[in-house]
Amino acid sequence: MKKSPAQKLLPYLLIAPAFIMIGVFLLYPMVDNLVLSFYNYSLASVNRPFVGFQNYSKMAHEARMWQAVGRTGVWTATNLVLAIILGVGTALLLFSGFHGSGVLKSFVLIPWILPSVVTGYIFSLMMNEKAGIITWLLRSSCLVDQNFSFFNNGPLSMLAAILANVWRAFPFFTLMIYAKLCTIPTDQVEAAKLEGANGAKLFWYVLLPFIREVLFSCVFLCFIWTFNAYDIMKVMTNGGPADMTTTMSILIQREAFSYFSLSNASTMSVYAFLIMIFVICIGKILGMCWRKYHE
Repeated sequence: MKKSPAQKLLPYLLIAPAFIMIGVFLLYPMVDNLVLSFYNYSLASVNRPFVGFQNYSKMAHEARMWQAVGRTGVWTATNLVLAIILGVGTALLLFSGFHGSGVLKSFVLIPWILPSVVTGYIFSLMMNEKAGIITWLLRSSCLVDQNFSFFNNGPLSMLAAILANVWRAFPFFTLMIYAKLCTIPTDQVEAAKLEGANGAKLFWYVLLPFIREVLFSCVFLCFIWTFNAYDIMKVMTNGGPADMTTTMSILIQREAFSYFSLSNASTMSVYAFLIMIFVICIGKILGMCWRKYHE
């Protein structure tokens, strides 16, 4: 049957609200941020002269930004590695169908559904140097001295934030990979076991190729979320001590709302975006090479 003009227009009208929301809350801020990076815009000054690429040149020689990029790289890579290991391990544990796996399935989602601010506050309390349960256990077991504190030096503060973020992130890997494993044909697994593949060989040659695409998608999503993570780091360390945990998100927020230099913050945001795009492209290339190797 031939559709009327109204029927042809209906699908576009139905998706129009979603596109309007994306344009207002995503595309417009991105374009406005890019435009702002070409001006000398400070809340402490009335004038906003156009400076072209001067902000980019200045930020390219800014040691604070590149130090924050390095800390963000350490933060992101460590979180990803630990979340992948714990997530895949937990998914395989659930897939094995051990006694009590049903109870674990009920609780594994709790860290993921909790707001990141709540997670940050909970771990800050548990790692508090005076009344934290984790600190008390470490001191009571004589693993650390009585003056130990997670938040007195940079590496330990970073470790505390990483542990909190990994605890929150790994259930995402667990649920996505477990859902994919539940769709694997049983004849493939049984045939591999008959051929003598079990344990590490079964995982490497049968299960891993099957969950590969889902794992790649989870890694890319988690990379973006972790690279831009702000809440947990803000709540737990606020970039301290001595800026040793100041990541790009903390630095951009501080530049905009503490130093009132919106143009510098915008320029740093563009650099952060370009770094993410570069890393994702490298990851895509490595993923293609890995696929060809296993084919």
